[in-house]
Amino acid sequence: MLNQFIAQSLMGLVPGKLAAVLTLLPDSASPITVNVFNAWLKPLDVNLSAYGHLNLQGDETIIKIPDSELNPTSNGREIRARDQITIGGTNYRVVSARLMSLRTVWHCVARKEIA
Repeated sequence: MLNQFIAQSLMGLVPGKLAAVLTLLPDSASPITVNVFNAWLKPLDVNLSAYGHLNLQGDETIIKIPDSELNPTSNGREIRARDQITIGGTNYRVVSARLMSLRTVWHCVARKEIA
């Protein structure tokens, strides 16, 4: 049976981890900046026109963020639509985010921002 500890351990097997800076835009407070060091990108199939409830435009990608790095002390941070993720100087705007895999990883659909 898969439990949260095993799910977190399996994330160590993912190749190509990247450092990312998250800018979270909570409802009432000023933006919160969080540095994570084990994010990874998962490209979407170019033949898809929709992903879940989203209609795709072609510039989306999936970004995975470990919850243990977003919330190292169980501080209740969430990734929401409109938040920003910066990886390697490229800015992505979150379109949709869900906490998945036994509450261990944030699954974010994001669009690359054009400067």
